[in-house]
Amino acid sequence: MAAIDKTYLNNWEQFDKARNWAKETRIPLKNGKTVCMSDFMYYPDLTKQDWNEMHDERIKYANKHYNTSEHIAEMRQWEGDDWVFNAEDYFDVVLWNTPTYADVFLIRNCPFDFIHERLKEQYGEEEYEQIKNGTSVFDTFQRNGLGRSAHVKFSKNAIAPRDKKCWWWIDIIDWGWWYNEDDDMWYNHYELMPTTCNVNDKIHGALTKKNIVNMIRRWNLPKGIKVRFTCRFNHAYWEFTATVK
Repeated sequence: MAAIDKTYLNNWEQFDKARNWAKETRIPLKNGKTVCMSDFMYYPDLTKQDWNEMHDERIKYANKHYNTSEHIAEMRQWEGDDWVFNAEDYFDVVLWNTPTYADVFLIRNCPFDFIHERLKEQYGEEEYEQIKNGTSVFDTFQRNGLGRSAHVKFSKNAIAPRDKKCWWWIDIIDWGWWYNEDDDMWYNHYELMPTTCNVNDKIHGALTKKNIVNMIRRWNLPKGIKVRFTCRFNHAYWEFTATVK
């Protein structure tokens, strides 16, 4: 299963088609927002002249550095004795670098076979088909958040220092949970949402247990999730956990 992966192309017409489609295509998200596919592109404004110049530079580099007896011998060890050097094999341009939620959208919506070939390489035929027909883990995952009804059990050392100089690092110990800074929300990998980081480090100052309970309830986390609060205070680290019950 891919997380974030790049797609490379060595054909200008394919690149141009994908780029133009991406600029006009938006991915709908579960929070009502949308993301433009071209946001993941490395060169959204690349021209044919730019492409040709990149091609010529890389072909020149390949001929100088890879058309050598040492490199050819090494490649034949891997690919077989009939392997032949071709400088064109060393030229491609990165189209985009996509997270999983964009890949799932592409599998279900992209009109280009050459993109689907890459996605099948990333995910494998079986998972690709599951995603395409709506039977993948991304479709069956259920958050089951407890919301305002959640109870929170603190570890025994949970006495937070009440000092305005505290700088908190908050993360979820369980696998697959990532923080979205814009939404102030934790999302599971299978929920196919944009995320910022696996740590929320935006909270400064004193925290009480009541503050923490309210945060966890707002995050709508499921039962059993363990949230770790690490405080950087006076050049020392001190941490405790809060478990959703």
